[in-house]
Amino acid sequence: MIQPTKALRKISQLKKRIWVIQGGQGAAKTFSILLILINHALVNQGKEIIIASSELSKMRLTVIKDFVKILRELGIYENVTMKDTLFTFGSGSFIKFIGLDKEDIGKGLRCDVLFINEANKVSFEAYRELSSRAKRVIIDFNPNSEFWAHVEVVTRDDAEFLVLTYKDNEFLSYQELKEIERYMLLAYHDPTLENPDIPSNIKSKYWQNKWHVYGLGIIGTNPNRIFFWDQVDDEVYNKLNAVKYYGVDWGTVDPWGILEAKYYDGGLYLHELNYKSENEIKEECTPEQLQKMYNPQEADNQTLVKWYFSQLSISKKSYVICDTNRPMKILALHQAGYNYSVEAPKPPGSIVDGIDLLSSLRVYYTASSKNLKYEQENYSRQVDRYGIVLEEPEDMNNHLTDPARYVALFLVLMGIIKR
Repeated sequence: MIQPTKALRKISQLKKRIWVIQGGQGAAKTFSILLILINHALVNQGKEIIIASSELSKMRLTVIKDFVKILRELGIYENVTMKDTLFTFGSGSFIKFIGLDKEDIGKGLRCDVLFINEANKVSFEAYRELSSRAKRVIIDFNPNSEFWAHVEVVTRDDAEFLVLTYKDNEFLSYQELKEIERYMLLAYHDPTLENPDIPSNIKSKYWQNKWHVYGLGIIGTNPNRIFFWDQVDDEVYNKLNAVKYYGVDWGTVDPWGILEAKYYDGGLYLHELNYKSENEIKEECTPEQLQKMYNPQEADNQTLVKWYFSQLSISKKSYVICDTNRPMKILALHQAGYNYSVEAPKPPGSIVDGIDLLSSLRVYYTASSKNLKYEQENYSRQVDRYGIVLEEPEDMNNHLTDPARYVALFLVLMGIIKR
């Protein structure tokens, strides 16, 4: 028989449009959300409910398995029509499970309720596509590290944020409870201290991180993180009397990363200027602006590049170090008078060399550079199938970290940074 947990009661009290539910191991967050959604489908007519995750195959072994278990324990399984991953209730409401591992799978879908399970494994673009067409949005995740939900979602006025732990599940098995608390015992010399996280009391950073994420339900540290940069106030950055350089990572669908950089007293200071994709910028433009930008004689719509650089008030006398993969865009900048726009130095091995260079410098980012902050915290090394950490980074969280690397390598070539 299903028993209501503290987790279920806490989630049921959320009222706003978006529910952001962060939790550790054994907190019963997903199970509770499934119960709420099943009840919603039972008592309301014609509701369309979508449950999404990064992989449908994994959901079949976890979420869908729990979903069917709940239907059976409630005694309603026989009354639900099942067709693959579509479950239709007598009320006419349905719950559909989808995986987001196929391109465009979620585009255009409209629903009454959207639930994204393990949202930290889903891209922000996939979330944006689905959530913008949903009347209510629920996401849950283990807080292995900070990701887009902390940056883009919890700060919204229509979002509520809830943290759950294993203590919110009073029906957790004794065995699993003890296993979770074992993380704490392995992490600290004395776990009973009021503040056990003082450096002298930490026995193992690995188990401390496990305890933080799976025991306390708080954001952990990415063990394969590459950069550890420091934050400075925007006012401090603005007062630096230093030459400005610009780094660019082109993005039509992905973020178009543009940052401003200053090298001062041995430190590299970075300030985020843009993280929107070209498509997002076009969507925000008025018809009059789009008309002014349209040039039938110019291929690839490079007028957008020229127009947006002028909007950012980037000096035409500054060096602009650009990713090499869009030469027509660099040419467009030259045509617009940005004569110091150059291709980023990208010889073989430049990615690892650039990472080593940035790691050897004192690097700072401005407080307003929220996407840059997120990327430098989550930019990580690859791990092979045997769990071996590789030298090469993952190809993600790099729309601003790559431009930082371009600028740093360029400053070495210019003799401004000495190696």
